Amino acid sequence: MTATKVFVTVHDENGAPHTFEPGSEVPDWAARKISNPNVWAGDAPVFEDENPDGDLSEDEVNEPSRSGKGSGLAVWAPYAKGLGIEVPDDASRDDVIKLVDEHKAAQA
Repeated sequence: MTATKVFVTVHDENGAPHTFEPGSEVPDWAARKISNPNVWAGDAPVFEDENPDGDLSEDEVNEPSRSGKGSGLAVWAPYAKGLGIEVPDDASRDDVIKLVDEHKAAQA
């Protein structure tokens, strides 16, 4: 579980709202639904099991946004791993983007 720094409401599979206050530990099912990286007290969580087959998802093939919604560590880390880049456990979003940029420059 990962802690929040702001209030956030997530709807479960039945549509019921669950609100987490700052400092709350968010269960994995809810954390997977939160795409805003500014919600987290630290880096956004990354879930290793999101792609158990090893096939690249569309998000891992297409470069994520570099700003705004959908631009957090939670999308950049799987994208980098999909490119074959080893992502350190303590890497930040900016670290991962730098690794991707270096990887792409080396491929050019």
